[in-house]
Amino acid sequence: MPIKQIYIARHGFRANWAPPPHPPNPTGIDSDPPLAPHGVTQSQQLAGYLASLPIEDRPRFILSSPFYRCVESCVAISNMLDCKVAIERGISEWFRRERKTKPIPADYPQLNHFFPGVLMDEEEWPRDRAVGVIPRLEGENYDEVFERCKLFVRKFIPIFEERYPQIENVLIVTHAASGIAVGSALLGLSSLVSFIDDDKNMIRSGACSVSKYVRVGEQWKIVMNGNCEFLTDGEEMNWDFRTGVEAGSAEDLKLRQQQQESHNQDTKTTVTEMATGSEAVNNDEFETFYVTVDLPILGKPLEEQSVSAVKQEKEAASTRTKVNMIKPHAKFQFTDLSYPNPLVKLSQNTIPTVDGVGSEELLNSMNLIDGKIFESSWKSLVGTDLIFDDYGELIGSVKEHLVCNENVKLVPKKEKVKAVEKEKAKPDEDVMDVDESEQTPPADGSIPTGFQTQFFKRAMKQAKEKEV
Repeated sequence: MPIKQIYIARHGFRANWAPPPHPPNPTGIDSDPPLAPHGVTQSQQLAGYLASLPIEDRPRFILSSPFYRCVESCVAISNMLDCKVAIERGISEWFRRERKTKPIPADYPQLNHFFPGVLMDEEEWPRDRAVGVIPRLEGENYDEVFERCKLFVRKFIPIFEERYPQIENVLIVTHAASGIAVGSALLGLSSLVSFIDDDKNMIRSGACSVSKYVRVGEQWKIVMNGNCEFLTDGEEMNWDFRTGVEAGSAEDLKLRQQQQESHNQDTKTTVTEMATGSEAVNNDEFETFYVTVDLPILGKPLEEQSVSAVKQEKEAASTRTKVNMIKPHAKFQFTDLSYPNPLVKLSQNTIPTVDGVGSEELLNSMNLIDGKIFESSWKSLVGTDLIFDDYGELIGSVKEHLVCNENVKLVPKKEKVKAVEKEKAKPDEDVMDVDESEQTPPADGSIPTGFQTQFFKRAMKQAKEKEV
């Protein structure tokens, strides 16, 4: 029976990621730290998640990197799933060629001392000989770690299926780099920094996250990418090959600290300064910032418009505030925010008024500004605007906003030409408003309302003014 599902999990939060002092490495091997207490908690939460899966989806075989932190991450999983853990050198940690030391991980006898009753017998799955893929002792570059993991995938699947034909679901507990490389090999990606979908997502590898790959014919498909929903603190320490440093290394931690300090510095800079290119902002880096825009409300506000009784009954089911909402598919455009008066435009947001009696009395201000270009200017807020994401989480704050000047509107050239042509196409004001062939004038010779031209109406109005 072939393997149907492969779960790839990263080890939990390492002890050397926490503030010092750091405990010594239990194995005495360089770069082989244990989990921090937080990492142990993460591994327990991961175990609970895997044990909560339907029986047909639970892993029935656990394959771990021989490094201490990975085996320690497997302890709670092994207990909850009632599975022994096999250690495999082919999914071991990635060490760069430039690194001074390239540690060799512990073997079964040494690890059994720390994790009694957790590992399977060495003869059942020898660390170096079961698959026979071993990282280069001199270290690996990007291409070499990718080739190592592609070779592991090619050899592991048929070997495993021959040894364990009754097992369909496998869990691999490894490191960020090796996990990404194995996942990329399963998906047949061209590189370790390739996107996995049209939305330009990459394989994620937060601490104790888990990804799920399912077999579809002869191909593999990722259906769960770096899932952390079961972790109390969510995703932490996500890493990918674009960083240019080893995951979890001192260089990685230093880079994260610099990024955090840069982020903290940026949060002290006002939105206006960031938007207008202040010298205090590092223009070589890209940061996400938020801007609120006050769109103009033209015409009479909805709250002040008269609405019939029938209309009010309809409003009970659909509030009037919904009429003025910006649709999700609407297009919002703006010019360079470094300009003191950016131009803004909201389009594709036309909302028809509600049908029925009284609907002609409703004025949808969103329709009035749709497609119009407004000049805006930066204004300081009285207080602070808080920015929340779709899940209600606070993600930012704003102290300045753009206010549109409703008295300054720009008409696109094409629209202006169309307006001029439309004006030229209008009939002369002296032309009758109705078709004379459809009505018969009264016998007394008077001109009925339907036959009165605009010229006649103006003449009558002027005559009455003279009489007064």
